[in-house]
Amino acid sequence: MVNTTLLINEKVQVFLKGTKEMFIDGKWVPAVNGTLYESINPTTNEVLAKIYEGDEQDVDLAVKAARRAFEGGWKKTAPRERARLLNKLADLVEENLEEITQLDSLEYGGTLAVAGGFAQNAVHHLRYYAGWATKLYGETVELTGGGNIHAYTKREPLGVCGQITSWNFPALVACWKLAAPLAAGNTVVLKPAQQTSLSTLYIGKLVEQAGFPPGVVNIVTGAGSKLGEAITSHPDIDKIGFTGSTVVGKRIMEKASDSLKKITLELGGKSPNIIFADADLNKAVPGAITAILMNTGQVCAAGSRLYVERSVYDEVKEKLVEIAESFVLGNPLDPNAQMGPLVSKAQVETVEKYVEQARKDGANILTGGKRPENPELEKGNFYLPTIIEGLDENCQAVYEEIFGPVLCILPFDSIEEVIERANSTEYGLASGVWTTNLQTAHTMIESLDAGSVWVNEYYLTDDNIPLTGFKQSGVGSELGLAGIEAYTKVKSVAIKLG
Repeated sequence: MVNTTLLINEKVQVFLKGTKEMFIDGKWVPAVNGTLYESINPTTNEVLAKIYEGDEQDVDLAVKAARRAFEGGWKKTAPRERARLLNKLADLVEENLEEITQLDSLEYGGTLAVAGGFAQNAVHHLRYYAGWATKLYGETVELTGGGNIHAYTKREPLGVCGQITSWNFPALVACWKLAAPLAAGNTVVLKPAQQTSLSTLYIGKLVEQAGFPPGVVNIVTGAGSKLGEAITSHPDIDKIGFTGSTVVGKRIMEKASDSLKKITLELGGKSPNIIFADADLNKAVPGAITAILMNTGQVCAAGSRLYVERSVYDEVKEKLVEIAESFVLGNPLDPNAQMGPLVSKAQVETVEKYVEQARKDGANILTGGKRPENPELEKGNFYLPTIIEGLDENCQAVYEEIFGPVLCILPFDSIEEVIERANSTEYGLASGVWTTNLQTAHTMIESLDAGSVWVNEYYLTDDNIPLTGFKQSGVGSELGLAGIEAYTKVKSVAIKLG
């Protein structure tokens, strides 16, 4: 195995030294209570860095700083100035892509290719919403009752936004939680996932370097059970943006209701990916593998339920196993690695429990189903690509989100059948369809109960296309025009002219 210690960027090595502080009111500060926690490298389970662990006192300081910054001028800052600062931040993130990519790879286990690709997407995302800062408009309105009245609407920022991120794709999700609110004129209190705070703190240094006024962006670190609760219940936060599990999302929704905070929740999924017999299997099968194994299966929209039309089921199954068994597991900083570790020991144990339950339910494990028997990987949180057949929608592995490299494949016989089975879930985040028949494609698009339907490729996301969760996969939208409108409020104005 490559000695990846030698590959760590010098700037990253310097950044990892010393205790990581929080960013509040334009200053780097320790937690009020002085408590620390450790960031763990999932490849080796060794300590990467020590980080201050905040509590409600730190959240309160951050919220007060954000409120002062909002009322003190940020909400009236010229849109082109907000755009300039976001573009400056995008430039700095781009200049530091290698460092941000390595921090993500070190802390959550994403390969250089995957983590680097999503870090680059963070740059595009910042620039995309920098453009929207100057393009938020109201409307003039003709009143139904007539009269000499001038009526119009105008969009205004909400205020202080409490933003809570997930541990997969940390840098990208952090930029998701910054770009739209800031472009719309809000201030932000950002809490990264406890397992993956380093790249967000690094971005905080770039926020400082870009010249954002003190208090516009604040970053607090620590456990979700403390900080998440404090952010969600704080009376002076106007909006909560959260990416994470449905269980936590429900808790946030409940707490936010006390003060009727606005919310955007991007939650879990158990997405169906459907291969019809007429599909181009040379594209569909690798696409199905990407849908489940990208980021070691740690993707909310992962295509974890693969429905295959029965006439091509055996052929697809054989090809899936062949590709899965060829995957190279390794240290994510090794350029040859195709899949890294899961984020934590707890996540490996979760995956193991689901696979064991699948065995008890009568599953046939076609490949994987265990940790790799490789002494070079034994210290890390590695799990083999796993393909399971022989289950139905009543089994846990099929209907619950595993968040790991586990694919359940299920045969089907008719379009009516697969529509019903694909929709038989509490989730509705994403779905994939593979077919060369236009009528089949449009029938599925109309019938699938999911916020995103991707045809003949998986993960067809873009900043200009909203990401919306149906059912228990979320509330509201990220990305696109909808993603920034969610951080504004509409004021109606009517003026009697005479």
